[in-house]
Amino acid sequence: MDEPAAGDRDTRAAEGAAGAAPTLRDLLATPTLRLRVAVAPEDGLDRRVRWAQATELPDPSPYLRGGELVCSVGTTLTTPQRCADFVRVLAAAGVAGLCFGVGDVHEEVPAALREACERHGVPLLLAPLGAPFSAISEYLAGRRLEAETAATRTAEALVSHLLSGLRARASVSELLQSAAPVMGGRIELRVAGQAVAVAGPGLDAEPGAPAPCTQQLEAGELVWWGGGAASSRRLLDQLARVVGVALREHDVEAALRRERVGQLLLLVGDRMLDPAALVPQLEEAGLGVDSLVVSAWPGGAAPLLLPRLRPALVGEAPGITLAVTSSAGAVAPTAAALTVPCGYGSALPLGRLSQGISQARAALELAATHGGSMGPEGLTTLEGLLEQQPRGRLEPFVDQLMTPLVASDRKHATHHVDTLRAFLRHDGSLQQTAREQYLHVNTVRHRLARVHELTGRNPLVFADRVALAIALWTLDRRPSSASRVP
Repeated sequence: MDEPAAGDRDTRAAEGAAGAAPTLRDLLATPTLRLRVAVAPEDGLDRRVRWAQATELPDPSPYLRGGELVCSVGTTLTTPQRCADFVRVLAAAGVAGLCFGVGDVHEEVPAALREACERHGVPLLLAPLGAPFSAISEYLAGRRLEAETAATRTAEALVSHLLSGLRARASVSELLQSAAPVMGGRIELRVAGQAVAVAGPGLDAEPGAPAPCTQQLEAGELVWWGGGAASSRRLLDQLARVVGVALREHDVEAALRRERVGQLLLLVGDRMLDPAALVPQLEEAGLGVDSLVVSAWPGGAAPLLLPRLRPALVGEAPGITLAVTSSAGAVAPTAAALTVPCGYGSALPLGRLSQGISQARAALELAATHGGSMGPEGLTTLEGLLEQQPRGRLEPFVDQLMTPLVASDRKHATHHVDTLRAFLRHDGSLQQTAREQYLHVNTVRHRLARVHELTGRNPLVFADRVALAIALWTLDRRPSSASRVP
């Protein structure tokens, strides 16, 4: 087992996501980890695991920050006293628990170690021989990534919803009402200390009521009783930006001008208008014609973009906002700051502006799926190519290749689709697929041969593997969850 690495010791940056961390009970319920309980104090299995730390040090406290699942095979735990001292150090560090690997050094858990865990209230899990501690770290990293991605998508969905209201000229009160169900709690807009717009339930006067979060605006402040985590503050920041724009946005003529520009850009993108027709608007915005970058954003985003993308020609159209800038330098940072999806194309001259608009719109579709921003490099991947295809063009891949596999798996309780998915994820490596699936390489070969028999496509042949990858990608994106493989 590995000793603590320097890069693993600094985990403070992830502490904001601790609330979304899995519990020891979640780890036990994950079959691939193959863990079982040896010692479980009252409520001990409900402790959240921030990270896994493998160590054979008798005193790993300098490398612990609290909330870790310490993993060890007990190389140094050779006497009862060493076992007692080791558990005492872990308890003092506030770890979530101890995972002890049997079979490498100790055939079973030392009695002194078990007694020390019971005495100090440290949950003790057992990992059988052959169950790598790295699998626990990979599981925790995956859960953390899922939580961070979910928080980002929640923020993006909230902002997109607010932008739609902003574009429809909703009042500030209506914006707060639409945000309250997503954010939870109570939201107030206060001006000169008085609440002028309120959304959410009333406040309890009990001592346990949450403390408010406050965000200053030019004309007042937003006060939110909801949560204090980093992801919660992020939602409040996005709401404050939109509310601030709503308070300032009264220029009807500017809004109409942006709509006209949006219509012109869409006509250019559809090759129904000569790009030269945009020269007056480009000159007015301070842009040349030699190098132009088009970026696509959710509808209603123009008021948020104008202060950040300068110089820029920004247009609004139904469901989409298009911006033309001289470079892509400020596009990705703006998308990150506003927490909205964004797609942008290559830098092109005015004569090829229609191509840039098409690239930006396709990249926005990718960004809406993955979150964040997506540039032209994302369009050169297989996934980028597939995102640009009509779904009806890809459905035959599912019907011909995936339907037989799904039906066979459901009828015979086999796992050919799961093995194929792992095989494609590991770029056709039989060894890595076998390792992930806890199978022998020959078993993987047998399953892939069965895939070949059912679909007529051989996963070991590159062209057939691409066809199977397209089929699996399309299956996973079908709107009905019933069509997906569990």
